[in-house]
Order: sequence, then structure tokens, then C-alpha cells
Amino acid sequence: MDEHDKAPVSRRALIAGAGGVAGAVALGGVAATSAAAATPPIGPGDPTTGAGGSAQAVGYPPLVVTPGIHYRTWGLFAFRPNQSANGLTVTPSGAYCPSSGGYLVAPVDLEANSLLTDLTVGVTNSSGGNATFYLESFPIAGGASTAVGTIDIPSGAVATIQVGSTVLSHTVNANTTYDAAIYTPTSGSIRVFSMRLGYVPFGYGFTPITPTRVYDSRAGNPPLGVTKGQLSNGTRVVNMLNGLMLPVTPKGVLCNLTVVNTSASGFISLYKNGSAWPGTSSINWFAANEIVANTAYTDVDASGQAIAKVPANSSTDFFIDAVGYYA
Repeated sequence: MDEHDKAPVSRRALIAGAGGVAGAVALGGVAATSAAAATPPIGPGDPTTGAGGSAQAVGYPPLVVTPGIHYRTWGLFAFRPNQSANGLTVTPSGAYCPSSGGYLVAPVDLEANSLLTDLTVGVTNSSGGNATFYLESFPIAGGASTAVGTIDIPSGAVATIQVGSTVLSHTVNANTTYDAAIYTPTSGSIRVFSMRLGYVPFGYGFTPITPTRVYDSRAGNPPLGVTKGQLSNGTRVVNMLNGLMLPVTPKGVLCNLTVVNTSASGFISLYKNGSAWPGTSSINWFAANEIVANTAYTDVDASGQAIAKVPANSSTDFFIDAVGYYA
């Protein structure tokens, strides 16, 4: 089940929320709370998942949602003992590995070209040793698996849920299958309580942000540390993500583009760094010393950079305020 943008908080808050111990009933539960606010429990967790059915000590943290990130969850019964492992069982409380060398597996169906952003898992009964949780990819044509993300689960914490999280940056390959697996290398026991995967669907739409000045050519005006001076008869590389903290590198940025101290006439074109000029303009002016603003869009490269271009015999100062992005 997908859950969409319910609370505008940072990636850091999401990770911090996933690593806590007080909280809600499952990784799929939603609590639309501020990251700075105290997060009260909203449920007790599943009391049947402790060793021998003993009561669970803590519940799950709430899901704090990051704008632009979608979520899917896998519960107790998504995981099954691998067919090559002996002595593993599926109980009313979910799949269970009672011995060393056992592992549980769940298939993970993902849309091609979506971007995986984070993985969180809750595990109980790691009583005799540590365990390792993997998100794996397998080439359809055959070959060895690759770990897309790994979470180490420490030993101990009998009958409680241990929550681990990791940040991902992986684009789903259409020629690859995926699964999630947990492996117990030492004597002990393990059960996956729930898994949550964050992702950005391919072609996902617009996400607004607090307007942020990412570039200003005028000397002394923030942001500093960028190329200053009028742009004249040529091009300049501009970091469209300067000062921003986004959960993904976007494919494009929506901005307000303003020119000031202009020559008699001209235009600025914004376009993706590394691409040829598409023959378009993002803003135009028709008199000297004009101040003109316009809403503009530009694709950006993998580093968030675009090109600003003015034609021959034109020059201007300009500044850019980013107002949103397209993932």
C-alpha cells in the first residue's frame, strides 16, 4: 500500500524517527507530526512476536513522511523460510528462523526506473547473535546478486523489536528482480516483524519547497561563493540546488528568474548543463536598466546544475529563487 506526502519534514527527521524505540503499531502507520515535537505512542505493537509468544516490550515509531517520497510496507507474513534452509517454520506470529544459518526471504515487486530512497526494518528475537538484513537485486538473465541496501541487527534484545534503517540511492532496473532477506550467521533466532521501503515513482510530479535564493550575480549579495558579475555574451554554469536539502536529486527545478542592470535588449535561457542550447529563452528584456521577473523551468544534471546563456551584444545581472522541483 502506498502512502503519500502527509507531513512536510526532512529526510533527517524520517531517519531519526525510524531509529527510535517509542511509537506506533507498525512501519506502515502514519503520525503526521513535526520532527521537533514529542511523538507519543499510538499503539502497543504486536504482542505475539516475542520469543515463545511473550509480550513485546516496545512498539514501532510512527511513519514521519517526507515530501515526494512514497512508501510500501511488508508485514510478518510476506517473509518465508528459504526452501534450501532446514528446520525453519511459519507460525501464527509470522515466519521464524530458529537456528544458525537460516534466512527468511520476501519478494519485492518494484516499478522500473523508480528511485529507492530508504529502507527500514523491524526485527525481533535476535537472541543468540547478530543478523543481517539485505535488499538484493538479481539479473533476470542470471548471475550473482547485488546488495542494494544492508542493515546490521545487533544481538540481544529478547522479545523486543529492534528497528534499523539505511538511506538508499538506487534506480530500479527493468531487467532485474528484487527480494528482501535476513540471515542469521550464529546460533539464535530471528523474525522479521515489518519492512518499509521509501521510493520516488518514475516521472513523479512537482514538489513545492520554501522559496530559496540559489544564485545572485551581484557582488556582495547572498548566496556567496558563486560566480559574480554580469553575464555577458556567453554562458555560465549555475547550481540550481545551492543551499537546498532535497530527498532526491531532481530532474528539473522550477524557479523565479529575475534580471536587473540589463543592456538595451536581450534574454537569458536556462537549460540542462551538458546539453546543447535548445534555442529557447526563459526571460526577455527590451530596454536598458530594466528589472524583469519570470517563472521558469530548467532540467538539471546529476549535480543539480544548469546553464544560463545570454546572446551576443547582451549583458545583465540576474538572480534565481528556486520554488520547487520535479523528481
